[in-house]
Amino acid sequence: MFFVSQHHLLNQQQNVNEIAFFERELPNKMLLHSTFIYVEEGYFQCVWEAENTEILLQYINTTIGDECQTDCYSIDPIMAIT
Repeated sequence: MFFVSQHHLLNQQQNVNEIAFFERELPNKMLLHSTFIYVEEGYFQCVWEAENTEILLQYINTTIGDECQTDCYSIDPIMAIT
């Protein structure tokens, strides 16, 4: 399944570029396709492929959970491409 996540910095003084790159190894069968960083606005968005929302959110919360407020949405891959 495909997902989009949006991450708003909790501390606006922090540099979004320091957080937007997930340095922890991804679980099996999970891919991070793209990251879009909005420095001035203090947030970033990611496009993921994962088995389910629970695995994705567990990874995100473990990696950057203390630094960002995260929203996650599933997307239809056919509609996303068109």
